[in-house]
Amino acid sequence: MKIHLPLALTLFASFYTHSAPPMSCNIGPAHTELAAAKWQVTSCSDGQSLVFATMKGNPAMPFMFFIKRDGDKTTISGEGKGSKEYSSKAFEELRTMTESQFEDLIQATMLVDLNN
Repeated sequence: MKIHLPLALTLFASFYTHSAPPMSCNIGPAHTELAAAKWQVTSCSDGQSLVFATMKGNPAMPFMFFIKRDGDKTTISGEGKGSKEYSSKAFEELRTMTESQFEDLIQATMLVDLNN
């Protein structure tokens, strides 16, 4: 299949201009507790997503969870090399959190960010 260069450049330019801007997750941090251990929480530039990172003394350390919220859909992903037992317990707590609880955490990160 032969594609002409101008057509390929047009398709590439179209894709590039319609892609979402990169998201940063550096608002905060606030501190919270999951599975009886301390976690640092930052919120993201989309105003909906959150990142949870283990703090010193957390047996799941090092571990991070990324919470991507989009309308009524919430996706939780995690990565790390700490205790699977503790990261699994934290995941279960995150999985049962309500939208209101996520919103409260976002507000907490914004308050910390304003005070810094």
